[in-house]
Amino acid sequence: MPVPADRFDEIRRKWIARNQRTFIFQKRRSEILARQIRDRDTAATGARVDPADDDVIHPWYARPIKTSYAMFDAIILMSAAVLAPLGWPVGKAMSVRVVQLIPGELRSYPIAAFMWAAVVVGLPLPLLYEPGDSLVSAAVAPWLVAQIPAALLTAGIYGILEGWLAVDGARDWWPMRPAEEVDDIDFGFLQPDDLTGPGVFPTRRDAPPGDPSPIWRF
Repeated sequence: MPVPADRFDEIRRKWIARNQRTFIFQKRRSEILARQIRDRDTAATGARVDPADDDVIHPWYARPIKTSYAMFDAIILMSAAVLAPLGWPVGKAMSVRVVQLIPGELRSYPIAAFMWAAVVVGLPLPLLYEPGDSLVSAAVAPWLVAQIPAALLTAGIYGILEGWLAVDGARDWWPMRPAEEVDDIDFGFLQPDDLTGPGVFPTRRDAPPGDPSPIWRF
């Protein structure tokens, strides 16, 4: 199984671990990043890690709701599924696609860009929509239209949950990777050549003529 590329995994894992609070799905993200880091170190050094370290919390749909923490996670996930059943998967797909561009084309995840895009797209929608008399036009249609800004908002939220706030550039509009520095090479023909030829008359004697004013006089 190929090891995923390093996309600031250690920085993101540390940020998630320190800000996970009681969210079990955040603890799972931290454990997945830690496993990727160990797999990468094993491939580079050949060292064998403890198999117990590879145990990761099960995904949310495979976890029983036995604690208040698990119930709180379930409420969040069910609310997101009801409010944005289309925007959630679309936003997740957008998030995965953007992460593939890091660090090749982007130096970080554009959280600010997704958040502000959701605001810009979502605010004019109530002004542009006129509800009708039927239930479909009054409730269902606005709910469907709201999936567009919900997808952008979901992509931005995934950037926060994945720990990209710890990486420089996440608050920029579109954090492009800076161009690589290239050393200047002097090929010898970039500057004009000195085409001045030798002089016709000598400009300096081969031997000095002597002191014109000797110190001792007879």
